[in-house]
Amino acid sequence: MTGRRRMPLLFLLALALPALPGCLMFERAPAELGCDPALAGRWLPLPGADPEKMPLGSGDYAEIDAQCQVSLVESGKTPRTRFRALGFELDGTRYLALDQDDMRDLFNDPKAPAGNSKLPATSVLLLKYRIADDVLEVAMPRASRALERIQQGDPGIREVDTMVYLLGGEADALRATLAADPGLFDSFDPASRNPRLRRAGTEAAP
Repeated sequence: MTGRRRMPLLFLLALALPALPGCLMFERAPAELGCDPALAGRWLPLPGADPEKMPLGSGDYAEIDAQCQVSLVESGKTPRTRFRALGFELDGTRYLALDQDDMRDLFNDPKAPAGNSKLPATSVLLLKYRIADDVLEVAMPRASRALERIQQGDPGIREVDTMVYLLGGEADALRATLAADPGLFDSFDPASRNPRLRRAGTEAAP
């Protein structure tokens, strides 16, 4: 990328929180986290995604091993192993849960968490994903939906920092919210321009 430092890469994310119109976090992971074996492999970005959501350069990719350890590879650079991409499944929908350490690794920020962080230590960023025909599609959380719920008087969501929203509650309550409000995430829809990646060695998606 010309004129700016390339964001560190995750197999699905190129999710630059500063580039998004707000951030929706969950107070804790809604379920026990595990490794999805379907994620193993090398993943290459497909064209068509919103560049605000996936600014991946040509030649970038991510390698994920059988334990969901992610190696981030930017074109012409040495691979960097960062963290395990762990998640859970709820009612047939799969999610990844990135805690604050994961996100610091994603953005290549070695600094310790700030002592005055306004987010609980247990907080996570959730990402909804699906894999079909060796194409991985990721749906981002919608901070705009969190703001709508705040305006509707929902006491379970609050703004903890400028355009950073926290959905609070115990794990069972958070699972119920996910099931009841699919609008918390972008839809799996070509018009959404979600980040999409193809498993290396397979036919290109149409």
